[in-house]
Amino acid sequence: MITKDEFVNNLKNQLDDLNGEIGKIEQKAKLVKAEAKAKVAARIKYLKEMHDSVQAKVQEVKDAGKEAWQDMKLAAENLVNAYKSALTKTLAHFKKRRSEIVIDKFSD
Repeated sequence: MITKDEFVNNLKNQLDDLNGEIGKIEQKAKLVKAEAKAKVAARIKYLKEMHDSVQAKVQEVKDAGKEAWQDMKLAAENLVNAYKSALTKTLAHFKKRRSEIVIDKFSD
């Protein structure tokens, strides 16, 4: 069975990796056409809010008692998975066409 500390460290490592993905999106956002910049900026804001939610959940798990953290485990994992999914979907919307980035409609 995984310990609370191992679980928290795993979540923190995943969060660090996912935060790097936001950096990639921000770099790609610099290449989008002006009319798409607002959509991309809103999406990045949404992803950063999700990041903050995951970070808060990690802290909750870290601060939880010996048995209480087990009850939070599934919710934390689901939140991380939702964040990963949102990042993956966002990255998939960036398509290269003739040296420009085209943004499809975002949906979650």
